[in-house]
Amino acid sequence: MMVFLPLSRSEAVALRNGTTQQPGASEPDRSPRWTGHAATDALMSSHEYDAAATEDADYAALCYAGVRALTRTQDRLRLVLAAEVTDADVNVDVDLGGAADPYGEVQVHQIQWRAVTALFSDERESAAAVAAARAALDGDTTLPDALQIPAVQALMDDHDLLWYAPAELDQLPD
Repeated sequence: MMVFLPLSRSEAVALRNGTTQQPGASEPDRSPRWTGHAATDALMSSHEYDAAATEDADYAALCYAGVRALTRTQDRLRLVLAAEVTDADVNVDVDLGGAADPYGEVQVHQIQWRAVTALFSDERESAAAVAAARAALDGDTTLPDALQIPAVQALMDDHDLLWYAPAELDQLPD
C-alpha cells in the first residue's frame, strides 16, 4: 500500500539514519507511530473513484497529507514521504464518527527508509502561503475543518508539493 506521511525534516533524517526504531528491540513495536493518508476503500468511495482511478486517489491522499503537515510539524515548508508499506504495518480501520475515514487516514506501525519511494516538499516560494495557512489553524483543527479554511484552500490551489527522489532529502529547499 502506498502511504503518504507528513514528517518533519528531522524525523525524515532520523528515519533515513535508522534512529527511529528502539535499539535492540527484537519485535517491531505494533503501536501506531505515524498518521498518514492512503487511497483506502473509504477514500475511493467518498470521492467516487473507480478502480482505475488509483493515481487520482493517491493524489488526493498526498494532498490530505500535505494539509496534515501544517499541524503535524512546524517546519517552514511541508514535507510528505511516499512509502510502500505492507498491509501488516498499516491500520486502515481509522474511523470518523463511526464511519470509515473518507480522507484515507491510516496509522502506520513501522516503516524503513528503503520503503520510501518519493519525497514531496514545497518550493521556497511557498513559505509565505504555508505560514499563512498554518497561522489560520489552531492546534485542534480537524482535517475536514482545515479544508474549509480559505488560507488552506489557497495553499492547496496555488502551491503543489513538488516531487523529489529519496536520495535528495538533504538537498530539499528549506
